Amino acid sequence: MLMFPIGAVFYYNERKNSGKYQAVFDDYMKRVDESAELDAKQKIENVQKLFLANRYEVVSKTEDEIVGERKIFSMGLFMMGLFFYVFYYFFFQKPHSIGYKVK
Repeated sequence: MLMFPIGAVFYYNERKNSGKYQAVFDDYMKRVDESAELDAKQKIENVQKLFLANRYEVVSKTEDEIVGERKIFSMGLFMMGLFFYVFYYFFFQKPHSIGYKVK
C-alpha cells in the first residue's frame, strides 16, 4: 500500500534531476569542443570514454560523430508497478540516446 506513494516521490525526483544528469554530458561535450589542443579524433575518443564510464553503448561512430545509447531504469516507476514496469523496460522502453558531433 505504501509502495505507490513512495514510488511517486522517487519518480518525481528522477524527473526533476534528469536535467542535471543531461547537463553533465552537455557541459563535458562543450569543454571538449572548446579544447584547442585536441584534434577531431581525440575529441571523439574523449566523448567515447565518457559514454563508456556512464555505461552507454556506442551504437555508431564515425570520424566526426558518435552516438551512445542506454536504457535508464526508473526506480520510481518500478516501485509504483513492479510487474508492468519490468515488462515495459525489457520490451518497449526506448534507450536514452546522446550524440556528439565535432564542430
